Amino acid sequence: MANSMDLLHAAECGRLSVVKQLVSKDKSVIHTCQHKDPHNRAFNTNASAIHYACRSGHFNIVKYLLQQDSTIINDQDIEYWSPLHYACYNGHINIVKLLLEYNADVNLKDNYLFQTPIQFAMYRQFKDIVHLLDPNIKWTRRNSDEISTKGNTPIFRKKSNLFLGRYILNENHIKEIELFRDNSQSNDIELKKIQDVELSNLNVRIIFTHDFKKHMNKTIQLSSNEGDDPFLRSSTTSTNEHIMVFEDE
Repeated sequence: MANSMDLLHAAECGRLSVVKQLVSKDKSVIHTCQHKDPHNRAFNTNASAIHYACRSGHFNIVKYLLQQDSTIINDQDIEYWSPLHYACYNGHINIVKLLLEYNADVNLKDNYLFQTPIQFAMYRQFKDIVHLLDPNIKWTRRNSDEISTKGNTPIFRKKSNLFLGRYILNENHIKEIELFRDNSQSNDIELKKIQDVELSNLNVRIIFTHDFKKHMNKTIQLSSNEGDDPFLRSSTTSTNEHIMVFEDE
């Protein structure tokens, strides 16, 4: 898998060794390698490597890219999402802290609802990130009943290339996910032998949890070294659902 990766996929999947190899050949790819296919919605058009490292939770890759070229700190894709937007939307507080160290602009707005990164974090109920960005902010958090009934995303679309729809799910997978989503107190679930269409039908396993703190701590733990991360992506798909994706050996 690694040998066929471009910079975007390597950054998205935590393959720091591949990122370093590609950047060492031509540092300009940090800017020039952008997603250009508007029909492939797995990526946003004009997004670059730092956007997808921030989205997937790969702290070490974000750090390396910024060390190579700090001018990318406020780059925006076609939706005007900055690296900070992606990190805030997915709850990656360690990456948020790093971006702030590089003076990320907290006032940039996306071009759909004109939201700043802190508004993304507020919507997703990431109170630690919200208070990191503004310790004095006052905001109304949704209660647990509202989150459980309104915070979940639709079931994955089998043939879609959207963020989670890129995974081919069978009927048993879908039933397990539905049961998981119906009970906010349910235990974690792990789905195996799932094809990732975006990565040449690579088999992956996906772990779902309702426990954001556990999810966040695991992500930080697995992305804290200077080598390749063992996970492909870590993300929050709703206020009450968090996933980690691993290559299924």
